[in-house]
Amino acid sequence: MKQRIRLRLKKNIINIYYINYIVMKDFGSYSKEQIDTLNNANDKLGLSNNMNIERNKNIIFVYSSPKVGSTSLVSSLRLSLNDKYVILHIHNEKMLKSLYDIRDIQVIDIIEYNRYLGKNIHVFDIYRSIMEQRMSLFFENIDTFHFNVSKERLCKYDVQILITRFNKICSHLLITDHFKTYYNVDFPEVFDHDKKYLLLERNGIKFVKLRLQDSSEWSLILNRILHEDIIMIKDYQTNDKVIKDVYNNFKLHYKIPENIYNLLVENQELKYYYTDEERSQYLSSWNNKITSSIPYYSEVEYKVYIEVSIANRYQSEIQYEHYFDDGCNCQGCNRQRKIVLTKLKQNKNNSVSKINHLLSLKNKLEMEINKKLRGNIRSARSKSKHTIGLHLM
Repeated sequence: MKQRIRLRLKKNIINIYYINYIVMKDFGSYSKEQIDTLNNANDKLGLSNNMNIERNKNIIFVYSSPKVGSTSLVSSLRLSLNDKYVILHIHNEKMLKSLYDIRDIQVIDIIEYNRYLGKNIHVFDIYRSIMEQRMSLFFENIDTFHFNVSKERLCKYDVQILITRFNKICSHLLITDHFKTYYNVDFPEVFDHDKKYLLLERNGIKFVKLRLQDSSEWSLILNRILHEDIIMIKDYQTNDKVIKDVYNNFKLHYKIPENIYNLLVENQELKYYYTDEERSQYLSSWNNKITSSIPYYSEVEYKVYIEVSIANRYQSEIQYEHYFDDGCNCQGCNRQRKIVLTKLKQNKNNSVSKINHLLSLKNKLEMEINKKLRGNIRSARSKSKHTIGLHLM
C-alpha cells in the first residue's frame, strides 16, 4: 500500500515538473503572476492540469458569438464525448467575468495556455445568417432588457411594436466573427463549400468553422474532424421557450426596411460563407419582404438606449439550467447519458430528458435506500425462517 502511494506521488511530482517545464519553455516572456492567473482561470473553468487522466488531455472550446446554434453543438458533444473530452462553451470575456469571476484575461489566452500544457485542443465557431441571428439575439432577452416586462405581458403586445423596436436597433446588433477576429488564423480566401467547414491549425490548436445551415450534416462533419461518433440533439431553441408564439408571429409579419436590406446585400460574411447561389437565394427570400426605409437609431441614440435598458433591467442575464447536458462527469450523469444515447439511436427522441445532476443524486439515493430496504427485508425473512425452525423443533 505504501509503495503504491509513493509511486502515485512520484507520478504527480513528475507531472508537475513536466507542466512547469512546458510553461517555462513556452511562456518565457510571461511573468510568474501571469502564469498564476492562467492556472487560476483553469481551476475556475474546471480544467485540471493532471495529465495522468485521459479526459484532462482533450478539450473542446466552443468559442463563438451567441445565438448561432452553439448550445446544441455543446450539448451534443457532451452527450457523446463527455468521457473523453472536457467541453467548454464561452462567448466572450464578459461571460468569463460573470459566470466564472475570471478577469483581466482573454479567452484565446486560456486556449493557448492549455495547448502549451500539452493538451489536445479543438476550437469551434459557427456562422449563422445575419438577419436570423439578429432576430434571435433580440428575442434572447427581449423581456428583461428591451421591454423590461414579463414574458406573459410581452405576449399581449401588438407585434408591430416589437418590429418597430427591432428595426430601430437592428443595424447596431453587431455580430463578431470569432473565427476571423479572435482566432489569429490565416483563413483561406474562399470558404470550403464542398466540405462545408474550415479546419485550420495554429501552434497545434485546431480551429474549426461550421455553418448553422449545415447542422443536419454536423454529425458526419464532426466524425471527420474528431474521428468520433456524435449524435446531434437540438437544444435551447427560441421556439422551445415561453415566448415561442410571439417569436413565430414576429417572423411571420416581419418585413425588412429597404435601408437594412441594402446593408444585408453588402454584408461581407454573407459573401464569404455562402456560395453565390446560396447568397442569391437568401437575398431573394428577403427581397420578397422589402418595405420602405425607416430611420434607425444613431450611434449616440443607441448608446442612450443601452444605458437606459441596463438601468431598467429587472432580471439578470445569467441563465441557469441552460443546457440539455451541462457536462457533469459523475457516475450518475454518465449513466443518464448512456440511457439517452440508447434512446436517440432508437429514434425515441420524444422520450429523452435532460442530463440532470440533481436527478442523478436523487436516483442514487433512492437506489441506496431500496438496496438497504431489500437487505433489511431479506434479513427479516431469514430471521423469520430461523424463528419458525426453532418453534418447529
